[in-house]
Amino acid sequence: MKKGCRAILEEYIDRAEYLVPITGDELCRHVSGVTGEERGEVRSAVNMALSRLERSRSDFFRFRNGIYYKARGTVFGHMRLDPGKVIRSKYIIDGEDVIGYETGLSLMNKAGLTTQVPAWMFVASNRHKGRGLIKDGPLRVLLSKPIARVTKENHLYMQTLELVDMLIEKKDHIISDEPRLHVYARIKRLDLDAGKLMYYAAECGGGKLADELVKIYRDGMKNEIA
Repeated sequence: MKKGCRAILEEYIDRAEYLVPITGDELCRHVSGVTGEERGEVRSAVNMALSRLERSRSDFFRFRNGIYYKARGTVFGHMRLDPGKVIRSKYIIDGEDVIGYETGLSLMNKAGLTTQVPAWMFVASNRHKGRGLIKDGPLRVLLSKPIARVTKENHLYMQTLELVDMLIEKKDHIISDEPRLHVYARIKRLDLDAGKLMYYAAECGGGKLADELVKIYRDGMKNEIA
């Protein structure tokens, strides 16, 4: 007997981990795979079933439109989903793929280049559509277009090159006396291949990024032998 949409979703939710984002697209993809129907054909049935499951299950909740999660109840009510996990699943990780990375002032702060603590998280993602910064108000995310399409293989290189670019473009925000050494330390810590990094710099940013990268390696290596 062919399973209905609700039964398929029930089984999926039963197997889901607690406090991990579950997206509507993920559920449509799963139902489509089980039934063999096109994703667009099952979306309406999935949305209707999800609405009913929210009301009937005590462990299934909507975080916001298109994002759900499973949570255990406590004496204080059910546990809440960490928005950071939602940001990660929506803009940075898609299944086994990496589609984005943190950037902007929030990355500069974590890299030790600035003491400014931005109220919004800056993320570069393949999910960015259009031009300029896009605001995701509920998650307090400012979304930008990455310097090249992000993949599992290149995301650390792309993120590092964003830092290199910020050494050039955001000098007014930098408080470190030796900002290039901070970036060089990151390159060493992440064990990034110098040849690949230089190749990506030339491909994505032309001479500007490549020239600054040479200076970063020069200063870093000079500091190592000093």
